[in-house]
Order: sequence, then C-alpha cells, then structure tokens
Amino acid sequence: MSEPIFSAEPSSETPSLEIIERVASLEETDPVALPPLYDTIDPDALNSLVQSSTADGARTESTVRFTYCGYDVRVGADGSIVVSE
Repeated sequence: MSEPIFSAEPSSETPSLEIIERVASLEETDPVALPPLYDTIDPDALNSLVQSSTADGARTESTVRFTYCGYDVRVGADGSIVVSE
C-alpha cells in the first residue's frame, strides 16, 4: 500500500459514509456520481463490524481492507479510515 492520501480518526459518521465522502472529495466529484459502495463491500456489514467492535468498550485489532474506485481503503475496528492510491 502506498502513502495515505487521506486518514481519519473515528468520527460520528458511519465508516461507509465517510469513505464515500472522502473518495468523492479526492475525485473532486459528487458522492452520488461514484459507483455504489455495495458493489465493492457490504456497507451495512462494515458499519456493523465497526459498531460491534467498539461496543461496551471492547476493542479488537481487526482491519478491513478493500479497493474502491481505484483507492486502497483500510478501516480499523475502531472506525479509523486510511485511503491510499
């Protein structure tokens, strides 16, 4: 994976929405112009994974990695997101 071009700590937004917004910003386009995230990964499952891993103070070290719109995306169990070219 190359140098991150976007990195974010956990936010109040769902990971799936954060990814779409960040990639749209990098592509300088409207988020609705991007291909659906669900063509790459199940957004509900991704959001649930992050939500369940941070529930009740439990922390895991798992990471989900996938490619979306040509970007490598890494989502930590704590909701942190890294996007790389």
